[in-house]
Amino acid sequence: MSDDELLFAPEEEEVSSETPWTVLIVDDDAEVHSFTKLALHDFTYDRRALRFLSAYSAAEAEKFLNLHNDIAIILLDVVMENETAGLDLVKTIRDHFNNATVRIIIRTGQPGVAPERYVIDHYDINDYKEKTELTTDRLYTTIRSTLSQYKQIVELLNKKNEIYNALITDTLTGLGNRVKLNYDLDTQKPMSLILLNIDGFSMINDIFGFEVGDQMLMEFGNILRTSSCPMCTVYRLEADIFAVLACQHEVQDVQKEVLRIQHSITTHSFHINAIEHRINVTMGVVEHDMGNMIQKAEIALREARKMSRNRVQVYSDNLAVIQQIKENTKWTKWLKDALDNNKLIAYYQPIVECSSGEITKYEALVRLERDGVIYTPFHFLATARYAGLLYQITQRVFEQACARFSNNSLHFSVNITDQDLIEAGFIQFIETTRTRYGIETDRIYFEILEENSILTNPIAEKHLNELTALGYRLCLDDFGVQCSNFAQLGNLDLDIVKIDGIYIKDINLNTKSKTVTETILFFTHKIGVKTVAEFVHSAEVYEIIKSMGVDYAQGYFLGEPKPDLI
Repeated sequence: MSDDELLFAPEEEEVSSETPWTVLIVDDDAEVHSFTKLALHDFTYDRRALRFLSAYSAAEAEKFLNLHNDIAIILLDVVMENETAGLDLVKTIRDHFNNATVRIIIRTGQPGVAPERYVIDHYDINDYKEKTELTTDRLYTTIRSTLSQYKQIVELLNKKNEIYNALITDTLTGLGNRVKLNYDLDTQKPMSLILLNIDGFSMINDIFGFEVGDQMLMEFGNILRTSSCPMCTVYRLEADIFAVLACQHEVQDVQKEVLRIQHSITTHSFHINAIEHRINVTMGVVEHDMGNMIQKAEIALREARKMSRNRVQVYSDNLAVIQQIKENTKWTKWLKDALDNNKLIAYYQPIVECSSGEITKYEALVRLERDGVIYTPFHFLATARYAGLLYQITQRVFEQACARFSNNSLHFSVNITDQDLIEAGFIQFIETTRTRYGIETDRIYFEILEENSILTNPIAEKHLNELTALGYRLCLDDFGVQCSNFAQLGNLDLDIVKIDGIYIKDINLNTKSKTVTETILFFTHKIGVKTVAEFVHSAEVYEIIKSMGVDYAQGYFLGEPKPDLI
């Protein structure tokens, strides 16, 4: 060999010890098998040699496909057991074995039986060759290019699987996540789902730090894995909420599973950083059901947590929370419809001065009109708070009240909530509306309704101070219940305190109610704050509260709420 020939000779690829590429030869001619193996005996691609499997019929090839899932290339004859045996095998590979990865090269000696264009149009193959054209060099080239395709496809599939596994796996515990649970629940057979929430877990994070919390979550996941039955699958959905999907067919088996898990957790000691931790869990369980399983389990879990901790609640359509959700859904729609169609109406109830018996002010109260029926806030106030609609309701009532009292000199009050007081534009809205109707600030009282104490919210407190600085009057509603208490009397610049009706309605019969009212009056008189008695429903009650020194009275005995003034 000359020097030039040595210089330009192709480099031999080093063969590694990696697993060889598997090539399945399917042909009823033994000589084809021999020729193929001989022609490619020293072939390497990507430092990997070839391993050959030989099948002499389509039926024999199917057996190989059942046994080997790493076949890269199939060199396939068309005419074997019958004239379409090879083509039928293509469909079997793609449809029955669901194998879209293996590369199929049709290698036929009878092109007239299976014309190239027809085969390419109707069968999922990767190449079509006549046996006469597949010389050693062309066979070498075909195999090399086909393996390149196969390698790229495998790499893409592996990447896809990596991405999919990342999407369905909780990174901390290695358990399936909510996406995986949703996927596993996508079935037409009834299953059972157990949702678990670690009681007081946030306190562990706050006191001991997130590292300890994470270690506990990982150990908790392992406990669930080891304590659950083999037919169960464990997931971590979020934070400290885990799930166990059970396939048991009997309800009693699911209940046994719950007890087994509960026992494993409550008897386990978590030793983290030389500190022993013991925990309890609250569970929501859906037994042998289908459809919206996670939502149902979450509803059951929410109901269990509302009752107490370390509790198990089984889902039922009759759970109180289900009825509440239905009611909230209905009233949210009705409230939005009412806001859109001006069906939130202000009613006005008179407030009488006890010393003169004269009506000196009115309270503006919201009502919802739907299909000719008038609904009080008793029906929709909780939903309005939940749906974030309280401020819009307050705006509508205040606007209507200002319009109503713009042509007289009466005082009036409007209820405001702790949610209204944290709205950034609240003061600007009040001032703009009042100015438009030309009403003096000292004629307007704002009755504070609280579900969460305003004393703990600096924005609410700031807005109350701005209101009083502008000359508006403040009234503390429902005094003695909810968040209204004696602490407010010293911290808020109040003009009026409304004694809650719970103490007034039976003051003529209940000595405790009378004692509480006397106590409230003692303090309000000391600090110079006026009082209003609510729920004055009879002449007897009216006379009692007047004799006790209450300044104003309000109730059905004195006047019901009406859309017009008395």
